[in-house]
Order: sequence, then structure tokens, then C-alpha cells
Amino acid sequence: NPDDISNLQLAWEMLELAKVIYLKEEDKKSKLKAAESFLKLGEISLETENYEQALSDFQECLKIQEAELEPDDRLLAETHYQLGLAHGFNKQYDESIDQYRKAIKVMEAKIGKLKKTVEDGTQGKGKEPQAADDPIKAAQQEIKDLEEILPDIRGKIEDMEEEKKNIDELKSITKDTLAAVASELKPAESSEPKKAASDISHLVRRKRKPEEESAEADTKKTRQEEGSGDTEKNGK
Repeated sequence: NPDDISNLQLAWEMLELAKVIYLKEEDKKSKLKAAESFLKLGEISLETENYEQALSDFQECLKIQEAELEPDDRLLAETHYQLGLAHGFNKQYDESIDQYRKAIKVMEAKIGKLKKTVEDGTQGKGKEPQAADDPIKAAQQEIKDLEEILPDIRGKIEDMEEEKKNIDELKSITKDTLAAVASELKPAESSEPKKAASDISHLVRRKRKPEEESAEADTKKTRQEEGSGDTEKNGK
């Protein structure tokens, strides 16, 4: 759809501009905004199947986030997940699996931290109603959300492992097929004994040496003279 392309182009241009502006600032908030711009740019590149550019943008996003965020921040998990997608679409299955596992590691660390928060916050408390903005309730809800996401990421890992297995099998089949074709095309060795080459040397007139020709000429001359002498004798 031409409208979708123009909308993506417009979004890309705005995000590029925002990225440049935020990168000029040194405060944490601006840096994280720049990281967010990189993330959105990467998503646009994924949408347009420009996987190499998507990987570059996601990696720039991750670099900023790792410098500015806690190791268990959910934003890190999201970026690892997007890197996993990009590597997968780019048929880099091992790299994709690695990024998905990193996303899971971040999320599990976050779940562990939230569970501790819930445990510490509920100790010594009764069953009084929780307020809507209660941090314990918020932590419990976030744990639930994260635990619902984890199976999806584990499923992505299984998909990548299956894709990798299929590719490896296809390569093996292709290799075996090419080997079989090469074997068929190779000339077969004849089982019959090779015939000796015909000797035709007797058909070839050997070039005589000058001295041989001279000797033959003298012999012919002598024979002629003898023959002539015999004729004269018979005439008498």
C-alpha cells in the first residue's frame, strides 16, 4: 500500500530527527529517549525487511540502555527480544536464540526482584484491601504479566532451533545430492583391457641418410654395368 510506505517514511524521518536531537544531550532522560528512537527505527526497518539496518539500530539502542538502566529493566528485555526477531528474520539462528535467552534472563531477574518486593511488603500485614496504586499490587500484576510473556519467548527459541535444524538437514541433503550427481557424471573406467596401439612403423617410409642413398646409387650403377657387360658377351 503506497500510503503505508509514505507513513513509514514519514515516521522514519521524524525518528531520525528526534534521535539526532536527543543524542546531543548528556542527561539520562535524553539518552533513553535516543535509545527509544533507535528502537522504533529498528522496528520500521523490520517492517520494511531491512534486517541489517534493524540490527544496527537495535544494537545502538541496547548500548545506551545497558549504560543507563539496571540489568533487570524490562526495556532491556524488549530490546533483546527485538534483536532476536531481527536475527531470526536474517536467518542468523544462533544469534537469535542467544538474544531470546538474554531477554528471558532479564525478565526472570525482574520477576525475582518483584517477588522479593511483594514478600517484604506483605510481611506483618493483614488482609486489608489494597489501594489501586499500592506498590505490592502493582508488583504482583507485573509478575503476572511477565510470566505470561515468558512462554512466548521460549516458543520463539524452539522455532529458531527447528528452523536451524531444517536448514542443516537441507544443507546435508543438498550436499549428498551434489555428490551423487558428480558421481554419475564422472566417466566410468572401462573394464576391458586396453588394446595395444597398432604398430604402423612399417608403413612409414624412413628417411634415408645421404650416405645410404649414395651407397645404393653405387650398387645400382655396378649392377647396370655388369648387366651391360653380360649383354655384350652374349652378342658375340
